[in-house]
Amino acid sequence: MTKRRLIRAYTSALLRTGVAAFLVMVCVAESIAKPPDFPAPPKSSVASVAQDMNLHGRITTIRMFTTHNEVEEVLDFYKEIWSEPVSRKGPNYAQEDRAMAPWRLITRVEDGYAMTVQVQAGDPGSWGYLAISALPEGGEPVPGASTPPSMRGSEVLSNITHKDLGMNGQTAVIKNKFPVMRNVEFYREKFDAWRVDTDKAIAEGKVHTLRFTRGRTTVVITINGGDAESEIVINKTKRSLL
Repeated sequence: MTKRRLIRAYTSALLRTGVAAFLVMVCVAESIAKPPDFPAPPKSSVASVAQDMNLHGRITTIRMFTTHNEVEEVLDFYKEIWSEPVSRKGPNYAQEDRAMAPWRLITRVEDGYAMTVQVQAGDPGSWGYLAISALPEGGEPVPGASTPPSMRGSEVLSNITHKDLGMNGQTAVIKNKFPVMRNVEFYREKFDAWRVDTDKAIAEGKVHTLRFTRGRTTVVITINGGDAESEIVINKTKRSLL
């Protein structure tokens, strides 16, 4: 699985859980200190997924882990190290077990950072993601990703920015009640002034890929669906001057 797919999988899970509500409750005005210690589960292998990614307005670092420990052992590990309350009024952590089954999540906010563990059963043991985000100071939102182009009535399921070596990127996932070809026509018109690199239907028209370029910016759009509904993935990248 590519890093981009890992990011999409992680953000899609967070979008469907109640963790966001927990973060709102505990996000009080405070200065951002040095990130708290956020260890991986014992006896686990860890790989980086994204560094300094803008995830829904918060600068986020994501790691992926695999371990021979079972899901409950992973959760118990974090419950133990997060047993001390952050403040007199604040909770130790928030746990979500049902909203995005088979994923289970546990989140803690400490020293101006949100730490989230997302885990599910593996073969053997378990695997998941570790994400740490710097919360906005003073309750002020961090500028997020720009609104992706879409047809009226569309729902933006995910919209993130990410930085790679020599390139800035934005990935958006959109859903609407329009057929594939209506979306294709919309994006052809939207990027009419751009160079067309790819405009191709596959899978008997159920999937359509568009690629546009203007200067250092490239937009790749994949539309998947049928006559009554479509899902659109927009990947926008801009190369740096260096």
